[in-house]
Amino acid sequence: MADYFIRPITSDDYSSIREIDILTQIQYLGQKKWDEFILAEKETHLVCRQPNFDGFVKSGYSLLIESENKIIGFILAFETVPISQEIYCEYLAIDPSWQGKGIGVLLYKNLIEIAKKNNIKKIWSLINTDNPNSIKAHLKAGFKLNDRKEAVLII
Repeated sequence: MADYFIRPITSDDYSSIREIDILTQIQYLGQKKWDEFILAEKETHLVCRQPNFDGFVKSGYSLLIESENKIIGFILAFETVPISQEIYCEYLAIDPSWQGKGIGVLLYKNLIEIAKKNNIKKIWSLINTDNPNSIKAHLKAGFKLNDRKEAVLII
């Protein structure tokens, strides 16, 4: 089993995280469809965009996971409103060659520990109903599904 290292994302991680975002979009949409998009269309499908990235860095809730000094997955999350004590997970992505190894669950479990230390009461995310791997990872991490579109974890 590989050794994993989980840490908060930094501004220096942008290009590596973006690469994984692209790989997972290609996996989801298919290479042919991805190649047919013009650059602007590709950008609309990506979650990791430079203007928003600093906000994820500053949130303290966005994490990445590395193996052998290579980023293999990440979670982009932020506190919705400090007074609400909720975290919204905008995106969880694992390099396709590393999927199915429980890495998403490891990221969520680390996020849950950080949330507990910060008195967060709820973690939630929206999930695609046609992504069984995402649904499975959320359930394994302890989330409950609402209408198969929203995953919620009450801490």
